[in-house]
Amino acid sequence: MSSKGVGKLHFIDGNVDTNKYLAILEEWLLPVMEECLTSGQDFVFQQDGAACYTSKKAIKWMEENNVPFLKWVSSSPHLSPIETLWHEMKNVLRQHPARTITELRQMLQEIWDCFTPNFCQNLVNTMPQRISAVIKNKGDVTQW
Repeated sequence: MSSKGVGKLHFIDGNVDTNKYLAILEEWLLPVMEECLTSGQDFVFQQDGAACYTSKKAIKWMEENNVPFLKWVSSSPHLSPIETLWHEMKNVLRQHPARTITELRQMLQEIWDCFTPNFCQNLVNTMPQRISAVIKNKGDVTQW
């Protein structure tokens, strides 16, 4: 997800360790980053604090591949605009539970495709308010 829209939704089977994560980034992140940078757009990668994302090996890979990334505070989903998007998806799924993995993937794709660039831009635009709220609450939970 970026201020331009959601991009492509990818489904990952199984658990993700550092090696699998780096393979995913190699295949899907680098082409998107290159496309953004060659078209003159800013690009900063944001991820949460999962161990496989923040391992020394993952950080080294990002540095070697010149991936500009935010150093993210642990346990801070209220700062991440995509968490609002995940919340919206979960709400739809609660109202219409899937019966099979295939149905779940189909529903997720349909929901994902409904997120407009305007919706995403509005989420990104909330970052200053999110940061201010966290500072005001001294790091405690906010309305976000």
